[in-house]
Amino acid sequence: MQEGKNIFLLVQSGYSAKNFVLSGFLNQEKAKITFWSDQDYIAQYNIDNKIVKLPKYEYDGKLNFIQKIKNKAELFFNVKTFKNKDYLFYLIGINKNNKIKLRLKKIIITIIAKVFSTQKGIEYLDQPFYKATRKTSYYKACKTQLLKHKPGIVFCTHQRASSGVAPMLAAKDLGIRTICFIHSWDNIPKGVQLIKADEYFVWSSYMKKEMLTHYPFLESTHIKITGTPQFVPYFDKNYLLQRADFLSQFNLETAKKFILFSGNDKTTSPNDPVFLQDLCKAVLQLNSIEDNYRIIFRPNPIDRNDGFDEVLAEYPNLITELKPEWFGSETFLWNKGGPSKSDLVLLVNTIFHSELVVNMGSTMALDAALLGKPSCYINYDVESNYNWTVKRIYRFIHFDMIKKINPVFWINKREDVYNVVKDALENPVKTLAGREQWIKTITTLPIEDTNKRMWNFIMNKNEV
Repeated sequence: MQEGKNIFLLVQSGYSAKNFVLSGFLNQEKAKITFWSDQDYIAQYNIDNKIVKLPKYEYDGKLNFIQKIKNKAELFFNVKTFKNKDYLFYLIGINKNNKIKLRLKKIIITIIAKVFSTQKGIEYLDQPFYKATRKTSYYKACKTQLLKHKPGIVFCTHQRASSGVAPMLAAKDLGIRTICFIHSWDNIPKGVQLIKADEYFVWSSYMKKEMLTHYPFLESTHIKITGTPQFVPYFDKNYLLQRADFLSQFNLETAKKFILFSGNDKTTSPNDPVFLQDLCKAVLQLNSIEDNYRIIFRPNPIDRNDGFDEVLAEYPNLITELKPEWFGSETFLWNKGGPSKSDLVLLVNTIFHSELVVNMGSTMALDAALLGKPSCYINYDVESNYNWTVKRIYRFIHFDMIKKINPVFWINKREDVYNVVKDALENPVKTLAGREQWIKTITTLPIEDTNKRMWNFIMNKNEV
């Protein structure tokens, strides 16, 4: 088999499985695709492809230490390069651990990271990082598997998985061509480009420019603009159900109109249950004029906030929870579960048959825009026990572009929920230009040709 005809598809998250299993990416005759994965549920897709189980990944303290230094050094470098301290917000979580040993470790990491926060410094850190990686039993086992199966290409589907570093490094050391897909449009400024590859696939020219700006040592010809398979199913009529057929599955009244509240993970938005409660109060106010609206609630597939239960119990006749149908979601680990095909049908139709999507800064607003629906972004704080504020979230670098084009309605005050939601329902055209610009900037059109573009680059290595 010629080089490139035998492809190892490195899949280490459910979101990647959604992109590359359910989008039609596998439906081609150009190559033999083998899944190289630690995801046990992959077999449940009933795919014809062979699955090679990745060796067991074991935590390595030294690697983790260097990785954290690399991450911070990149962000400190970005602060200096772009003269923007907002990059540091990517380092802040919602919880504080006050153990002296951990605090001391963070201080040491910060000091070292500042020393290496130059382009040469960041590149230099690769040396001890990869040297330590090559000494692990995980790296050696990955290399053995590659020698046995002899793939022509290893295609990594997510650049942020730390357990993907060793498999990709082993492939590069063996002279195997490596490709890495940048998973999301908002990932590049975060300083987490762990995976090194010969080529990178990105969603758009906007992302390619970001890659070259944040990683100036990369060659332009090594970054391919493909689009993302994430949205391909939205344009596949096989996934779309008639409104009555979809609503009847969940005993939802066809005479009502629906507002979708999409939940975040607990780290990104720990106060989501309060935001849902506020939306309920606003919808009740809307219904006091005429009883038209109901709320559909879709929680985060693998990190559902338990605080939602109290809100659901308080408004049983107003909210219907449509739980994502993921394999392995009982583990509640982001990289140990994946969406079933029925969940993708559920997601597409939940958005398509809703009038409006409401959430706190989620990319679900982009999904909604692609399906012609407006969205509201929640942008106010409530009393909380968490070390968290909405202001910090919206100062993330990737929101800068959104603020410029305004593809969403902003709910900036708690007392404004009713008025903004009402305006979004009655005047969705206000954000139409912004939504269209967001789609044009972030994705490559036509979206239906994404897989074709990917395979063109995989097989021919050319650029457009």
